[in-house]
Amino acid sequence: MKQILGLGILILLTSSVYTQTVGKRNYFAVGLFAGAHSSMITYAMVSFRDGQFIGATVMTEPRFMYEAMGYYPSIANLNKENLFAKNGVDSCFLISNDLNKIVGYYCKPFHDLWKIRFYTHPSQYDSDGWSQGQFIPCRWQREYLAAEYGVNNVLVDYFYGDSLFKILRDVQNPAWVSEYHFMQDDTTKTGQP
Repeated sequence: MKQILGLGILILLTSSVYTQTVGKRNYFAVGLFAGAHSSMITYAMVSFRDGQFIGATVMTEPRFMYEAMGYYPSIANLNKENLFAKNGVDSCFLISNDLNKIVGYYCKPFHDLWKIRFYTHPSQYDSDGWSQGQFIPCRWQREYLAAEYGVNNVLVDYFYGDSLFKILRDVQNPAWVSEYHFMQDDTTKTGQP
């Protein structure tokens, strides 16, 4: 009898957890705005329920990287796989020592993300960015970011899900960088008003 009662409670608890998570999706995300740690990038996990944004949890860079690479468990990476490798983002991997113990990570594409937003680095003035605007991209670049990545406002919106991996692949592509950096209004290119 106790076994049946225990099984019934387990089924009830499992079904209530299941019904709470149906339609809920969690994604790794980055924002090109200063976060709680005063870095150039805010690392987060964003949550949606039935397509509606329900919240963001800001994370430290190491926690973000370890979870996204599958070293730490995460509700945004249930299979504990390297999501960067899975999504074709080069140069993102865990670093291990001679005893095969994980001692860090490397993820080069994140080093260049600030360049999308800024003309020059806000604190390292000899580093040039790709933005045509001083603190935000010019209008044509903003329209491009909205159309290609779903980021309508770089001051508050996150790159997340497939868009995050797409921008990480793109910032490593010299042709994309050149096109983004020298982007012009389409009417200027064609001579049409």
